[in-house]
Amino acid sequence: MKKKGQILQENIIFIVLNVTFFSVMILFIYLQGSSVHLKEEETAKQIALLIDAAKPETTIEINLKDFFAKAEKEGVSKENSFKIDNYNNLVIVRGSEKSFYEYSYFNDINVEYNIKEDYLILIIK
Repeated sequence: MKKKGQILQENIIFIVLNVTFFSVMILFIYLQGSSVHLKEEETAKQIALLIDAAKPETTIEINLKDFFAKAEKEGVSKENSFKIDNYNNLVIVRGSEKSFYEYSYFNDINVEYNIKEDYLILIIK
């Protein structure tokens, strides 16, 4: 009789530990998936690809309302969230004060940018 009770307790402890472990894993994955770091990477790559595909004398407007909202929550203003380094052909995106992401583009062109409201305006020269 004691053996049956012991098996039941072991199974309950095993199930509780597994549920706890998987709950923590799901929470971790959700938090990593919605973090500002992924948004930085995505935005930098998209802008670099747009610059690579653009022809000279082109103006591109990009709506970045969601990115600016996340960056402002992290304490970064719109003006400080983007930088385009024409000398090194880099797009630098900052979504928080502790992190940034840079991605290079291949075109040897001069890119000017302005931020108006929730739009990033790229001017390819």
